[in-house]
Amino acid sequence: MRIMQVCIIFKLPDHLRRYPHPLVYVEWFTSLHHHDPVSGQFIVTCSTCNHQPNVSVISVNRFVCPCHLQGQCGKQISSDWLLDNVLEMASTFLVNSYIDLDTFMALCD
Repeated sequence: MRIMQVCIIFKLPDHLRRYPHPLVYVEWFTSLHHHDPVSGQFIVTCSTCNHQPNVSVISVNRFVCPCHLQGQCGKQISSDWLLDNVLEMASTFLVNSYIDLDTFMALCD
C-alpha cells in the first residue's frame, strides 16, 4: 500500500479510450517504512525521482481507501500552513492511522 496525492482525475477521449475507469494523475509519497517514535504513526515525505516529483497516471480502480495526512511540525506550527496549502508547505507528514477503524486495521501489522 502506498500514499499518493490526487492531482487530476480525467477520462480519455472516446477514440483513445482503452480503460473502463477514469484515470488519475498522482504524486507519490515515500513508502510506509518509518514510524514516529512518539505517536507510532508512519512518517512519509514526497517521493522524488531524479530530483523531480515521483508521478504516475493510474486507473481510479486501484484506490484502496482515503487517508489523513498531518504535517509534521516541531514545537511550533508555521503560521503559513493553511488547510489549502499544507501539502505543499510541509515537507514531512504523519499518516493518521487512528482516523477510523478501517485505516487502523489496514496500516497495522
